[in-house]
Amino acid sequence: MVIRAGIRGGGASLADYLLAKKDNDNVRVFDIRGTSQPFNLKKSLIEMSLSVELSRRTKKGLYHVVINPDPEASRQMTAADWHRAADILEAETGFTGQKRIMVLHEKKGRLHMHVVWERWDWDNSRVISNKNSRYAQNRARKQMEIEFGHRRTQDINTEKRELRKLATRLWQLHPAGRDFIKALADHGYTVCRSDGPRPIVVVNRHGLSFDLVRPIRGAITKDVQERLKGSRLPKDKRIMHKIGEERRHRAKPNNQEQKIVELQEQVKQKQKDRGR
Repeated sequence: MVIRAGIRGGGASLADYLLAKKDNDNVRVFDIRGTSQPFNLKKSLIEMSLSVELSRRTKKGLYHVVINPDPEASRQMTAADWHRAADILEAETGFTGQKRIMVLHEKKGRLHMHVVWERWDWDNSRVISNKNSRYAQNRARKQMEIEFGHRRTQDINTEKRELRKLATRLWQLHPAGRDFIKALADHGYTVCRSDGPRPIVVVNRHGLSFDLVRPIRGAITKDVQERLKGSRLPKDKRIMHKIGEERRHRAKPNNQEQKIVELQEQVKQKQKDRGR
């Protein structure tokens, strides 16, 4: 399971994104809680974002989270499971009882849930902090995987520490960009370009992306871009999609392979019967 989160403003633009079917096969407004417009997603998000903006404390009044289980696990999630996942997250991040919307997306048979909370705490007249949010997300993810019986995900913080050591060592060993990319690939990391805030990232075997520049000690973005200049880097989303497709393919039963196994079992059984 992957959980990604961040703070943002612009309730209207977020609503347009969540309701767009361009990249999704199906979009379903799953739940709207606590707003004055419980049947209108766009008006609810505008209401939730404006409350903080009017306070003049910050322009980022929304906490937006994406809950992305493994493909097979996502199709086994019930409505109660999705609600429980949101409840676990808000308990860990301090958003219990806040205005909340949930939108379920389906893309190529895989389901993922967008959950957005209002950051303005009306009872205490304050903005709910996003500090240490990543740790809260990890705690929530672990609890979800245990409760729902999903495959356990490697601790991201542990992998980041390992990547920091590995990337720094390979950076020092391989001054040529092509060799540096190959060395990372040998350790299960694909160097990619990204449209996100970090232009150069690596994607691991599980389809998780990490910034490449920050883990390299003594290097800045300009240094990494210069070394990789001339290398044709794939887009991170394409690699992540490819890994997801391969995982789904492995999860599907192969009828031909199953028949071979059944025939082998039949031959073994006949041999045993003859030996009796």
